[in-house]
Amino acid sequence: MNIFLSIVYLIITFSITVFIYKVFGKEGTYVWICVSIIIANIQSVKIVEIFGLTTTLGNVAYSNVFLATDILNENEGSKSANKSVLFGFIFMILFTCLMSLSLLFEASPLDTSQESLRNIFTIIPRICIASLAGYLASQFLDVLLFKKLKQKYNKLWLSNNLSTIVSQLVDTIVFTLIAYSGLVPWIELLEIAGTMYALKVIIALADTGFIYLSRYLKNKEKNNKNNDKIE
Repeated sequence: MNIFLSIVYLIITFSITVFIYKVFGKEGTYVWICVSIIIANIQSVKIVEIFGLTTTLGNVAYSNVFLATDILNENEGSKSANKSVLFGFIFMILFTCLMSLSLLFEASPLDTSQESLRNIFTIIPRICIASLAGYLASQFLDVLLFKKLKQKYNKLWLSNNLSTIVSQLVDTIVFTLIAYSGLVPWIELLEIAGTMYALKVIIALADTGFIYLSRYLKNKEKNNKNNDKIE
């Protein structure tokens, strides 16, 4: 069941990313990246098994951020892609701080949500730092690699897949080392990292068609504008 839901989830999420870029442009994509980060952070508290791999549900949602960044890089340039990374990073910090602050409010005797909110939004400093460091390092690397590969080979599928696969590896290494180093044996640490990365690679390969779709829609829009000017 989880495999079926994962496929449906990926199709829906990636389609939303393309739709938002088509309708609202890069500004809308900036907002969607921030929303995707919120979704990923909340979903990260849930552990699931997908393709026989145990992982947090947030890894699936988080992969959508890489697709959105690559769409911006392909259609708007690396400056827009880097700006989206900064927006996402700042938004992640603000969201985490504000939700942590909300937990400090004394709940009413009638309240039934405090413990649930505490379970989801309680900050574990080490995990928080690991997440922020992994995000910043991997996203900027993704933008840089995509640009370099596009300039050298001019093959969208190669730029999209290779940049995401490499940057996701960096994200996984940075996160697991900061979050779990010294807390779990190295063998288990490698198993955690390997499982996380294997799923990320599968998801990265699945977004290829969607970035081609975004480029097609962008080129179609440009052609229509040029035709209107000629007329």
